[in-house]
This record gives sequence, C-alpha cells and structure tokens, in this order.
Amino acid sequence: MSKQRWVRGKGDFLAFSGPCLLTHVIVYPDAADDYADVYDGRDATVGSKLARFRCADKGTRQFDFGDGILMDGGIYVAAFDSAVETTIAFIPVESQPASLAAGE
Repeated sequence: MSKQRWVRGKGDFLAFSGPCLLTHVIVYPDAADDYADVYDGRDATVGSKLARFRCADKGTRQFDFGDGILMDGGIYVAAFDSAVETTIAFIPVESQPASLAAGE
C-alpha cells in the first residue's frame, strides 16, 4: 500500500486524480459558515459529492475518517470562495492489471 499524502489548496482544486482512500479533510475558513465540498471525481460537474464540510466560526476544523473512504474517481474540492483553504489527506490505491482483478 502507498504512503499517505497531504495536499493543501485554496478555493477549488483537484487534490488527486486517481483512486484513493480519503483519510482527513481540514478546512481553514476565511469567515464564519465557510465550507468545502468534497467530490469523488475530477471536478464538481461529473463527480459525486461526498459531503459539505462546514465551519460554524472562523476556527479550523478537522474531519477524520479512520482507515479511509474509497474515492474511485479521485478527490476534487469546491470551496465556498477562493479564500477558503483545505487540506486533503489520502492514500493512493494502486490499481491491479485487468487479469489480476478478474482472478486469472
């Protein structure tokens, strides 16, 4: 298994483009009620929204997911505005050759 990686971005960004396990989301709001939407996919139009991570005040919020949530299409973040910063922690999932996946 691959090692955990951390990616921090501002506003909307693609955190990772392949299958992975999402382990943490950390939101650094610019103002109260800021949020970051996290999608399983490469953008907000074709990806499935996992959740909205909202901050009730200006404090940093961390959300932990234990062993991780499988994100087949990658991880895309759509923030409330360009001032919201988000850190994504994930473990890339190495794909198997088709013959191994089929049990051959």
